Amino acid sequence: MSISLALAPLLFAAAALPSSSVPAEAPKMNDIQAVGTHNSYKQAMRDDVHARIRAKSEKLAQALDYAHRPLAEQLDRGARQLEIDVNYDPEGGYYAKGKSDAELLKPGFKVLHMAFSDAASSCERLVTCLAVIRDWSDAHPDHAPIMLMFNAKEDADPEHGKPALRFDEKAFDALDREILSVLPRGKLILPDDVQGSYPTLRDAVLAGNWPSLAAARGKIFFALDEHEAKVALYRGKRKSLEGRVFFVNTDENSPAAAYLTINDPVAEGERIARDVRAGFIVRTRADADTWEAREGSLLRLRAALASGAQYISTDYLWEDPRFPGYRVALPGGAAERCNPVRACLKMP
Repeated sequence: MSISLALAPLLFAAAALPSSSVPAEAPKMNDIQAVGTHNSYKQAMRDDVHARIRAKSEKLAQALDYAHRPLAEQLDRGARQLEIDVNYDPEGGYYAKGKSDAELLKPGFKVLHMAFSDAASSCERLVTCLAVIRDWSDAHPDHAPIMLMFNAKEDADPEHGKPALRFDEKAFDALDREILSVLPRGKLILPDDVQGSYPTLRDAVLAGNWPSLAAARGKIFFALDEHEAKVALYRGKRKSLEGRVFFVNTDENSPAAAYLTINDPVAEGERIARDVRAGFIVRTRADADTWEAREGSLLRLRAALASGAQYISTDYLWEDPRFPGYRVALPGGAAERCNPVRACLKMP
């Protein structure tokens, strides 16, 4: 049984939003729901690397045993949220294993999961990933807004004793600059665009000041999914996020509150729905660590869809032949639908 058919009773009222029609009360960019992918750049580990990790931890080896197709294929499939892990490497070569790692030898942020083991990436340099997304967006100018969620990686890699380079305010400044070197300002939705003349970003969000869906089509926005200390480094002394590229994962009461990562829709479905109703954009997960696919469990996916989270991440945009029957998609393969907690309540 396919996921779409299994969820039909839950989803029948949630039609896709045709770009050519504008309802009486035009929807905002936070009035939709879409699927996306987790660690979107990740490729399968080599067999020898997987075997070494499995020898240390079977649980970790299973959790890492997934892979994604190239970013453009995911976007073609309907993904409107992608996740990118960035590793700071201003001089180039820090994560290279030798002179043959031509892309890793170049300066700039690298896109790697576990930098010295689970490191196979469809685009090893951030500028390469962004160029792929930009070119796809240019070729599909009517797409719903794409959210690019970033983790700023600092984890030590169990496969290698070398630590990741740390993020500080200088590194985050460089990250903003690198993004703007690839994506033109007109293609972006920035925190300043949402805040407008409101005292804080949170005030603007609670007042419904997100751009309309029509205005947001063909555009991209960024979300920094990090803990409080790293978010504080990114914000610096700003009241909200003035002049920054990223929205940040923070608590609902922060002056910078606009976006939240809430990964467990089963345990926190009520919180997600409350935040979505209030105007925040939320990303949650339909599956994690390959468990739902292995068990064929739809519990988390059902909860994610019902919660109203605008972006629902999965490792299974396509079915893995090892786990038949598990695939995450909106009905009919739509790239977006009206949000069951927001837009569907007010649309004719």
